[in-house]
Amino acid sequence: MIQHRTVGLAATALALAASFTAASARAQDPARGGVGLDARVSQVCVLGEPNPAGLALGQISEASGTRVGRLAPIAAQTIQLPGTFCNYGGAALAISASPLAVTSGAAQAGFTGAVNYTCSISAWGATAATVRTSATNTAGDGVSSTSAAPKATDLTLVVSDFAAATDDLLQPGAYLALVTITLGPDAGLTASGS
Repeated sequence: MIQHRTVGLAATALALAASFTAASARAQDPARGGVGLDARVSQVCVLGEPNPAGLALGQISEASGTRVGRLAPIAAQTIQLPGTFCNYGGAALAISASPLAVTSGAAQAGFTGAVNYTCSISAWGATAATVRTSATNTAGDGVSSTSAAPKATDLTLVVSDFAAATDDLLQPGAYLALVTITLGPDAGLTASGS
């Protein structure tokens, strides 16, 4: 019988030790550690894809009447630039343009080979970005427009006010022009002359 009590005391001691160990494990605070994350987003501007990609003005001289051979009225034209954005403030929008000019050489006496026009985009900054082509604006630079805050918008380029410098007859041939829209840091536009 003595032997039985010794086994009983040993079993009780083991049970108490196990209970104490479990209580100690529950009382301990959880271990914690931190892991840092590092990332970057670059400044970016995206100019929406022009729709339509270009303007086909067709026949631009009067075909009959008292103004036959001279510049016909041309209605204002629009090109959409959807999904345009800059993810930072201070981005500027600038337009440069060349006159609509005959590609077959210099105009003959009594004829003109250039048609001037105005381009504008008004939805970017507080003022519109504009340019007017002319013989005196050979670089084709205009007034830029700056957005003080990050911006996402659909832009509309308006091409209007078509006029020849003189009311001479238009020289026959193909006429081409290029309009360039630049979107980016204001300092970069100023440095590039746009």
